[in-house]
Amino acid sequence: MRRGCTSLGDISCDECHRTIPHGERYLIIEGQDGVELRLCVECSLNRGYARYRKEKGKEILTFFPGEDDVQ
Repeated sequence: MRRGCTSLGDISCDECHRTIPHGERYLIIEGQDGVELRLCVECSLNRGYARYRKEKGKEILTFFPGEDDVQ
């Protein structure tokens, strides 16, 4: 399961170990064994869990698959 969250300032990325500052978005992925992985925006983009899409003429960041991503 994927959950898009906003940092309160005391979160670090489990991939690059960078501190995610207050107000920045990050992603929590829950694995099959119940382990939660926290990823910053850059790591989420690199792993393919996040993408930018156009909506109403603006580019927005989304952590969730769109209609074209569903198989």
